[in-house]
Amino acid sequence: MKLANLELFEDVYRRGSFSAVARARNVAPSVISRAIAALEAELGTLLFYRTTRKIAPTEAATMLALEIEQHLDALRSLRTTVADMADEPSGLLRVSASHSFGIRHLSRAIPAFCAQFPKVRIQLSLTDQLVDIIGDRFDLALRHGPLADSSLIVRPIIRTRYHVCASPAYLAATGAPSDPSEISNRDCLTFPLPGFSDIWRFRDANGQEAEVAIGSAMSANSGLVLRECALQGLGVVLLSDWLIGEDLVEGRLVDLFPSYDVTPSNFQTVISAVYPNRKYTPQKVKAFVSFLQQYFNAADGVQTDEDH
Repeated sequence: MKLANLELFEDVYRRGSFSAVARARNVAPSVISRAIAALEAELGTLLFYRTTRKIAPTEAATMLALEIEQHLDALRSLRTTVADMADEPSGLLRVSASHSFGIRHLSRAIPAFCAQFPKVRIQLSLTDQLVDIIGDRFDLALRHGPLADSSLIVRPIIRTRYHVCASPAYLAATGAPSDPSEISNRDCLTFPLPGFSDIWRFRDANGQEAEVAIGSAMSANSGLVLRECALQGLGVVLLSDWLIGEDLVEGRLVDLFPSYDVTPSNFQTVISAVYPNRKYTPQKVKAFVSFLQQYFNAADGVQTDEDH
């Protein structure tokens, strides 16, 4: 049996759809259908019931999925181990990251990484949705903030800080708030995500925390869009220093409460690289994580001394 067909079967069994697997792998659905048909012919049994609208695994498919899981993991590990016997990292590295961080920083970091490791090819996928790293076959993902307990390996890349800020033009027209509680009466620019769009959390120098309810004048699922709207004087925004640090330094935006720690969700504001916990971590993954830690350490503000 072809390993590629078994891997396709595993993917189809998990996703429950030929078309979903085809989209994930960027191939025609007929390619997936033919591969499964070939596997069925080789095994002499039906693996999926097909209708015009959906598929369903047969009992044989469920048995096969259980039997091959550990074997496929072992074969992938072996393939990676053999490939990594080369002198330098190589191969395709599939990375997931948020839109804003990918555009703002990875677009600058990746060319430098590729120049240092020319045998590694990067496939970058930008989404603000939480991807299934193992199921979607990413080598690693960059995630923001606290992470749920899991079997994934976590390597902190950069510690960030959020700022409540506005443009000088906005402040000239409305006046600067003197206390965080006054933000409730301002036009705020927010992310349309649960826990991000209705409350901002403040912590003063004494460690006292307070929640401030906010009203949204405009929302967008892109930090880059919110930044631009703030620069144009549309309202008050809460964004991370990796996105607006240069604007604060150059005066395009003004930090309204520099003595406070602020967060839209949790004060653990770290961007981390996460990747599957397997017996053997590919050289290309180790090289990329190490490179990012050094890259952001050179720009200040990185946490690399401990797992998070």
